Amino acid sequence: MSVVVHPGRLRQELARRGWAARDLAREARLSEATVSTALAGRPIAARSLALISEALVRAPVLPAVDALLMIEADIDLL
Repeated sequence: MSVVVHPGRLRQELARRGWAARDLAREARLSEATVSTALAGRPIAARSLALISEALVRAPVLPAVDALLMIEADIDLL
């Protein structure tokens, strides 16, 4: 089964951790191509999404970065 990840939210989660796509691929044990596909809003395997989610849960959010990030709701208010 394939799923589509919200690319903006995934980018936000990467930013919250100070990660690049390469970092997520390494931590999730996925290819960089799979992470790139997810970031492009194209379908990935449900198992890949599970691995991405598990990697994000294991990694701490950087509090200072988290406080500085604008979320989509903030952007809508500008």
